Amino acid sequence: MSNLLLQIKTDTTSIINDANEIAFISYWFWIALCEFAFIIYLIIRLKSKKSKLAFSDLGKESVKNAKTQSIDMENLMDSINGARTLYKELSRKCHPDRFVNTPKEKIAQEIFQEITKNQRNFEKLKLLKEKAINSLNINF
Repeated sequence: MSNLLLQIKTDTTSIINDANEIAFISYWFWIALCEFAFIIYLIIRLKSKKSKLAFSDLGKESVKNAKTQSIDMENLMDSINGARTLYKELSRKCHPDRFVNTPKEKIAQEIFQEITKNQRNFEKLKLLKEKAINSLNINF
């Protein structure tokens, strides 16, 4: 009889352990399923967002044409390295407040607006410097 009770007790313990294990596996299964559904949702949103980008309409021809266009590397490097100092110098020398109540005030305002618009373009700043020297009689 004690053998039978021991076997029943072991059987019930193993059944409880099996039920706990199934519940544990079921719990992680649902978590994994939710994560999978969320990943699928994010992929769908990413795909729909890509179609709205301006780059999505690029064809092979436009990419090939972009590769063959030349870039003025000298102006690019000058703009990176020298535009800031030239901009500061020009904005200091050509500021309209230096020409208050003079006939050159309107010219200084126009030049200063152009300098502000082109503060990152070294080539245009050089042209504006020449214009300032000629029209405002500024010595650099």
